[in-house]
Amino acid sequence: MTAKQILRHHRDLHGRLRRRAVPSKVLGVRRPYYVYTPPMRGGTRAGCPLLVLLRGHEREWANPEEDASRRSTAIQDLDRLIARGVVPPMMAVLPGICSADNRIHSCGIDMEGVWPERRTLGTGRFWTHLTTELLPHVERRHRVRVGTRLVVGFSLGGFLAYLWGVRRPRTFDHVAVYDGTLPWPRHNDPREDGGAFCDPLFGEATIFTPAFGAPPRRATLRRWNPTDDLRTAEASRLRSLEATPFWIASAARDGSAGNRDRARFVARLLREHGIPLGFSNEVVLHKEAAHTFAWADRFLVRVLRGVFGNNAPGG
Repeated sequence: MTAKQILRHHRDLHGRLRRRAVPSKVLGVRRPYYVYTPPMRGGTRAGCPLLVLLRGHEREWANPEEDASRRSTAIQDLDRLIARGVVPPMMAVLPGICSADNRIHSCGIDMEGVWPERRTLGTGRFWTHLTTELLPHVERRHRVRVGTRLVVGFSLGGFLAYLWGVRRPRTFDHVAVYDGTLPWPRHNDPREDGGAFCDPLFGEATIFTPAFGAPPRRATLRRWNPTDDLRTAEASRLRSLEATPFWIASAARDGSAGNRDRARFVARLLREHGIPLGFSNEVVLHKEAAHTFAWADRFLVRVLRGVFGNNAPGG
């Protein structure tokens, strides 16, 4: 769907979905994003929760045709929860971390490879842009004093949510990952039995070449591994992380059908380091859960209900 079609699809919301752009000095280009603003009594947005949704292209969480699994979008689901009083009115921001044609993925890091598309990717310094420019811009542009902050990522967006949560403790009050592309320690996939940097996904897949560089890309992978950050974190960082519940869930299968094994490992690692988990049971979201947006949307609804319910850890 085009941006106009996506906005038209959401015209019956109680709140409002718009497409905006942030003029990024870091990237040297204007970066588009979608923003959902809820219906607010009296026009106030003081203490309004902020939800950041990550995947790749800015349209993905709002596009009903992003894959064939959807009956509604994450924005429609959020709008219904707010209208029913299940969750408080909140803003949602959908930033893009890809090229405009969705062919080149930055993974949300400061890109270290080579990419031909500079018009929309600019300098490629997405990590610096996201962590220093985006959220302050949203607060200024939309005149909101943010209360609770949540970040939710799906697939490669899950990698970025995990990275952001570990490297910038307390930026978010809750970090949620559905079927994330999560790295193993030292990128040593235990299922490959090949030692450090034996993970063929991060080490060899061409989708990572613009962001991490050409294989073997070991130095870059070493710099951008939140799992290793967590394993070697000093006590002060771990204390900061203890205030942030991580909501980790996965599809029911692994390999080409999902990232179950990676999710299980990361959930166990977080637990071992004293970091609270939003879901206390098995990470598999449902016995039929798949690596699709319909299941990512269901995950989002479960997280929002958990965060704003009476028994939410850290809620």
